[in-house]
Amino acid sequence: MSLSAVGCQKSNENNKIKEGQSISSEEEGMSINANGKNETFKPSDYTLEAKKEYVYEYLGLKFKLSDKFRNYIADKKIAMLDDQSPIDKELKYAILTFEKMTEEQKNAVIEKMGDGYKNWQNELERIGTIGIFEKNTSEEKNLKL
Repeated sequence: MSLSAVGCQKSNENNKIKEGQSISSEEEGMSINANGKNETFKPSDYTLEAKKEYVYEYLGLKFKLSDKFRNYIADKKIAMLDDQSPIDKELKYAILTFEKMTEEQKNAVIEKMGDGYKNWQNELERIGTIGIFEKNTSEEKNLKL
C-alpha cells in the first residue's frame, strides 16, 4: 500500500503577499465595521450614469439615449446595469440592461457581503437590453449569457 500527497500553492504574484502577512478585511473586500456588522451600500448609487453618448470602441458600438430616457436614469427611475466578459481576458461581450426601479428599490440599502445585491437586481423589472458580442460568438452562446 502506498500513500501519495500533492500540494499546491496559490501564486500571489500580483499582490506580492508574503507568507504570514496580515491583510485587512477591507483590502480583501470583506468589510465589517467597528461594531462587527457588515457594511452596507445603496445599489442604486452604483448603476451606470446617464451620458449623452455611450461608446464601446472595442466592440464597435456607439449609441445615444433620448433626453427623456437619460432623465429617467439620472432620476434613478431606471437603472442601467452592465455585464461584460472577464476583465482579465479579451473583451468578447457586453450586455447593458435597463431596469425599472420602484422607490423602495431606489432607496434600498444592502450589506456588502452576501447575496443582497443579487437579490436586489433580481427584483428589478427589466424593460430593455442591448447585447454586444464578438462577431464569431454563436447564437447559442449568446443565449446562455
